[in-house]
Amino acid sequence: MKKKNVIGAIVMAGLLVVSVPLGVNRSFDRLREDAMDSYYYDGTGYAIYQGIDMREDAANNLLTVARRYVEKNPGLDPYIGDLEYRVKYLENLYDFQGFEQEVEANRLLGEAAQALYEQLETVELSEKDEKYPRQLIAEIESEQDKIERSSYNDSAREFNEKLAQSPTKPLTKLMGISPMGVFGGEK
Repeated sequence: MKKKNVIGAIVMAGLLVVSVPLGVNRSFDRLREDAMDSYYYDGTGYAIYQGIDMREDAANNLLTVARRYVEKNPGLDPYIGDLEYRVKYLENLYDFQGFEQEVEANRLLGEAAQALYEQLETVELSEKDEKYPRQLIAEIESEQDKIERSSYNDSAREFNEKLAQSPTKPLTKLMGISPMGVFGGEK
């Protein structure tokens, strides 16, 4: 009778050892999925990926304006190159794990667009082009504001807090569960 109890205890312990990591993984997967859903469409119907697309479009338009003046103003060239690189990188980025890379790429696109805009402010633009840089940087900033106010960020912060406070934190790292990126504000 004792042999059966020992075997039963060993089997039970083995099942517990296996079930805890699986349970932790499933719980965090559900939380991550909820946050990711709000990336695509949050409670207000806003989609962060569309906001990023609009920022990329405005940045490309800013590049179009800047390229018209690079011949007479070769100092624009490194700023154009930097923004081109940032736009292409963000366009080709597929970061479905937690959007951490996308958060950083989006931030860097904003910085590069701002730097090019500031350089264009020092260049004599045609009357036709004069208004565009200001409008385009305003559009880039406006979309960033919408991105930062998206409920996705609240969901991602909640996920990150639960991950950080999890009593099974060593287990989550071992299982490859990483924090989610937050667009704007604290990370």
